[in-house]
Amino acid sequence: MRLLIDVVEGDHSDFYGPYGHRTACRMRGLEPFARPPRAADDRSRRWRDLHDAALGRAFEVSVAPSATVADCLAAALDEGRRTGAAEPVGEVGPDHPWADRVPRVRLADPATDETLDERLTLDSYGLADGDLVVLCIEHPPRAAYRLTRSPNPAALLERMQLAMNGAAPGSGARLWGVLLYTSVDTELATYVRTHFEDLDALSGPSTRVFVVERRAPWAEARRYWREHLEPELYRVLASLQWLRWQPYDPQGAYRIASLLKVDPALLPCLVLFNGRPGLPWGKQKVVFPVEEATPRYFRTLFGRMAEVLGGQPGTEPGRLEYEDLRTEARADGPAVLRDLLLRSARDRDEEAFRRVADAQRAISAALEPTPAPHTGYQLNHCKVILTSGAAMTENFNFNGQNTTFVNRPQDTVIQDFQNQHGTTLCADDLRQLLGLTLSSTDLSDTERDEAAQAVHDLATLSGEPDAGAFRLRVERLRELLSGAADIAQPALALLTSVVAAVTG
Repeated sequence: MRLLIDVVEGDHSDFYGPYGHRTACRMRGLEPFARPPRAADDRSRRWRDLHDAALGRAFEVSVAPSATVADCLAAALDEGRRTGAAEPVGEVGPDHPWADRVPRVRLADPATDETLDERLTLDSYGLADGDLVVLCIEHPPRAAYRLTRSPNPAALLERMQLAMNGAAPGSGARLWGVLLYTSVDTELATYVRTHFEDLDALSGPSTRVFVVERRAPWAEARRYWREHLEPELYRVLASLQWLRWQPYDPQGAYRIASLLKVDPALLPCLVLFNGRPGLPWGKQKVVFPVEEATPRYFRTLFGRMAEVLGGQPGTEPGRLEYEDLRTEARADGPAVLRDLLLRSARDRDEEAFRRVADAQRAISAALEPTPAPHTGYQLNHCKVILTSGAAMTENFNFNGQNTTFVNRPQDTVIQDFQNQHGTTLCADDLRQLLGLTLSSTDLSDTERDEAAQAVHDLATLSGEPDAGAFRLRVERLRELLSGAADIAQPALALLTSVVAAVTG
């Protein structure tokens, strides 16, 4: 497997605080994160920019999953020194600040800052192809000096977690609510992380909305998020420690919904409640089902609520603050939810709730998407080709299980494949094979489309007893790949590996 290695080298000041504070500092320096959000922003693009800014000097090493951490450390050191990412050994003069000093060298997990035990295998840590590992080269300090407090990027997400921060605001009427969703609502869970400043600004000073997630062991959370996020986004969010939380499974989320007396069929949803002391719990609430996790939806929702409450929706992005949270409750689950929400109730909040409850019908109507204008065309089971420079708008509706798209964004195609076939035999090899196929410039559009479809077919057939159909798809794919000189060698090697694994 291939691991991405980032090098951190210096004295103890370079290792003070979490690894993720480097990513957070670069986030503050990037223009897309520093200005007010706009509807036309390509949010996925800005996270790729952050990935490039934070990990632009990282390099890859190829190691076997069964290799020990010590073996990986040696390979990473050799490659780091070869590429110049790490200081070369024996090439520093007597005046160099690190001359005659022996550094402490180790590998660490970027999401937990845990030092990996050199005696254990990479497989035992749950590392997989494309994961990020930090090569730490710590030199003895030249002098003694004091350090200021290091930023804590995890606090940015923890501010949104009800179980971490349930204290009431200091003054003024507030509207209280929670976002409820389950582990299958990955788009919404991802939106909470990638649009955190939007949610912070839009909810405004009159609204206090929390998300209800659970803090999971990193090995478990890593498996969940790796399956649902693009590799670049996964690496960036993991280093910010924003993936230590994950949604409750459906059963756990339904228990919380039952506590709030919300019909599970309405999940995912935003629940606003009247927690006035003396009122039977869950007696008065307003529920807005979240039909789509998009900026348009949440800007409309929070914007209309702000108007009802007599304010305006936020126009500035959330500030990247790093204060440590005073956590009065660390446990997960419905008991914490009820305890914190009941303690947060205040008489003067009832007026805010009443205004939104009276306007519920109007707000819900505003959330309904505007129907696309009728074009007079109905396309069913068609092949749609997007030519270079063309853009597909929301005004086109394509229907049919057999509709395919040529020249779709490569990342989107691979992500769809991973979501559909992530647990398939040889899923990693097939994903790499699909990526090579889509990147080939020697294949025509038609050949590229056929080869990509053949990879999907192999993923489906690898778990079925129809060996004849599997062999036919293999032969056709091998024929197509052999004609693509730019990818033939690695692609055919991957195909051979898949065939060997499936056929034995």
